[in-house]
Amino acid sequence: MGKALLTVLSAALLLASCTVTESMTIDSPDGFKSISDIKAEPFFVSVLEDFAEFLPENGKSIMDSSIEGFAGQLGNTAGAEAVQYEKTGENQYRLSFSTSDMNTLLSSFGAEGQSFVKIDDSSFSFYLDMDNYPELKTIVPFLADPNFEVYGPEYNQGMSEEEYLEMIYFLLGEEGPDAIANGEVTINLTVPGTITGTENAEKTSDNTISYSFPVIAFLLLSEPLSFSVSWQ
Repeated sequence: MGKALLTVLSAALLLASCTVTESMTIDSPDGFKSISDIKAEPFFVSVLEDFAEFLPENGKSIMDSSIEGFAGQLGNTAGAEAVQYEKTGENQYRLSFSTSDMNTLLSSFGAEGQSFVKIDDSSFSFYLDMDNYPELKTIVPFLADPNFEVYGPEYNQGMSEEEYLEMIYFLLGEEGPDAIANGEVTINLTVPGTITGTENAEKTSDNTISYSFPVIAFLLLSEPLSFSVSWQ
């Protein structure tokens, strides 16, 4: 299986069928550490494995190969440091990396001038809507892949959650809607100071916030996904 296909499959699984908890630590305006715990829905892994042409030839499961390929691609990206991954359970993984130069990392993905992440010495914000979604596609090319686009927000603009899940039912069967509806992304962010304000996020300690959204909210993007935090 080629690395490009592995990346698409991994990304599709991560975005459509997984529970992802990412713990980020800001060391400085350009310094980050990230640890992501990923759990894939068994149903979607089975769906992929039903397609014989997608099966890896190295004896590993399709999810193992996908995560390995994703980590390998990240490890070859300028600005990414200490990239590691491990299998923590059945279809469960932990992926970690750090960067001492966020600008270099973003530039490596072609994201100079991006608008969805803003950071300075005392604040961090994230804002994603249909207007700047194309910027995210520049950083994460698989979002523009035809294999994923049919499930993504640009292809499904104006569709309600009910309509989207009905489409998934016809495409993937009766287990598909629940598998997608159960998907959630949680971001836990630790900042280098005492938090003075938050928006759309829960303050969980003096220097940590938590922000969560269901995967289907990203797949439809009918409303912006956003949060911010400031500290001193």
